[in-house]
Amino acid sequence: MASISVGHRHGCPQLLKAFSCRPQAPLCSRARHQSLFVSAAATAAAEQKIRIKLKAYDAQLLQQSVGLISDAASSTGARVSGPVYLPTRRRIYCVLRSPHVNKDSREHFETRTHSRMVDIRNLTAQTIDELMQLDLPAGVDVEVKL
Repeated sequence: MASISVGHRHGCPQLLKAFSCRPQAPLCSRARHQSLFVSAAATAAAEQKIRIKLKAYDAQLLQQSVGLISDAASSTGARVSGPVYLPTRRRIYCVLRSPHVNKDSREHFETRTHSRMVDIRNLTAQTIDELMQLDLPAGVDVEVKL
């Protein structure tokens, strides 16, 4: 029996016997991997997710903003997971009390940045419209990832 080399789109040679009863070459491992990747991407597209990270110096403003976001998303039928409490970042500044003398006398100041994360799944166009129309307080930083 003679062998014929058949090339796939991605360039791997696949051997097929000339007088075989199968008209098409079987999938090689790379083509099988690509088809699994495409099916995984299709299921990921079906279940979209928005990840919202919120940061603020004031914890009460942050909780209020998280409540507004979760209420708006859940009212449209989306599934909300969170808020997830992320670690609070403490930034400490050491300052001399006197400009020229008394090097041992110092003052410490700190800023605390509170963080929360909210995931929203099963999105609709109505969910995105509700989130776009929200009026969040001025001291809250919002970072949205699709």
